[in-house]
Order: sequence, then structure tokens, then C-alpha cells
Amino acid sequence: MAENLDKSMQEINELDLAGLVELLENLKQDSLNARFKLATGQLTDTASIGALRKQIARVNLAIRAKEIAAAEAASTTSKASR
Repeated sequence: MAENLDKSMQEINELDLAGLVELLENLKQDSLNARFKLATGQLTDTASIGALRKQIARVNLAIRAKEIAAAEAASTTSKASR
């Protein structure tokens, strides 16, 4: 779980779309596990839940930025071919 929280925004932006989706799935699974541990009283670091949520938001932001960049590139190439 901790290795996913150690990634900076720059490291996240360097990943390709497939890597971002994989990281997002791992973070969501870590978040689910942390919530279960919290409910059963096994979680000692309760701040990790908030950190996971922020990291998920960062990855979603990077994914959306790549989608927008791809759409803009596609629209400029379609305009150029007209």
C-alpha cells in the first residue's frame, strides 16, 4: 500500500495510460482494504485513508489530462486533413 502513496505527481504524469489505469485499480483495492481494516479495528494509521483518496484523485486527474490531450491531438489532425 505504501509504495502507491509514494508516487509524486511528476512520476504519475510520466506513466502511460495503461500504467495509470493499473495504478488506479491498485489504489482502489488498497482503499477498500483500508476501509475494511478500519471497520474491523485493525487499521492503526487512519490518515492513510485520506492519503489514498488524494492519490486516487491525482491519478484520475492525470488520466483525464491524457484523455483531453489525445482528443485535442485528434481534432487538430482531423482539421489538418480537411
